[in-house]
Amino acid sequence: MVKCIAHRGWSSKAPENTMAAFELALNEPKIDGLELDVHLTKDGVPVVIHDHTVDRTTDGHGLVKNFTAEELKELDAGSWFGDSFAGERILLLEEVLQKVKDHKYITIEMKQRRNMYNGLEEKLIRVLREYDMVNQVLVGSFDHTSIKKIKELEPSLETGLIFMSHPTLIIEQLAYTGANHIMMYHEMITKELVNMLKDHNYSIGVWTVDKATAVRRLYDIDPELAITTNRPDVLFQTVDAVTEMGQS
Repeated sequence: MVKCIAHRGWSSKAPENTMAAFELALNEPKIDGLELDVHLTKDGVPVVIHDHTVDRTTDGHGLVKNFTAEELKELDAGSWFGDSFAGERILLLEEVLQKVKDHKYITIEMKQRRNMYNGLEEKLIRVLREYDMVNQVLVGSFDHTSIKKIKELEPSLETGLIFMSHPTLIIEQLAYTGANHIMMYHEMITKELVNMLKDHNYSIGVWTVDKATAVRRLYDIDPELAITTNRPDVLFQTVDAVTEMGQS
């Protein structure tokens, strides 16, 4: 059965990567897991926000790495989405872990970029160990060197390589980095690629899937994909309709 991963929480109903979005996803039994993004503050604290700057999703300006965790907590991360979410804050990673522990699986995207965040991998492993959640998360990144490093630090951690386009030598890249999961832009997924990855015992996730037509295409390719979406409701409705048609 398709696995539903709520992208930055239920981000079509609440501001992304906020507690409001995560709580909506946690309260929906059909959602299998949450996806979130992690950066490192000036004082070395892992925080949950997508962009490298705070400009788009808060009332602040500047690079995340130039703020302390305390300074980030003073920003409003909800008003941009709607007045009813005024006062939502940028979360520390540990706040999300406390909330989600023992409830749902978490996909963490490390927003590392050419070692932009010195020590991010070590800090992430440390907080996962502190909350005994190494086995409850999948850590992925576009920075494959970062994934190789984090796998060396914690071999039991599930890790994934993120791709925007169809890669070459994909099995070699997965093997070199130690990753066991591929996270690919959904338009690049093909039946042939899925079969090859499954033959080598790799698991597969696709992002970010918000339209019924895309859900149907992916379901036809493989009904067991992990699908990351801003619109879990669209995913549920489409999969239900497809399965009902198959049973009629």
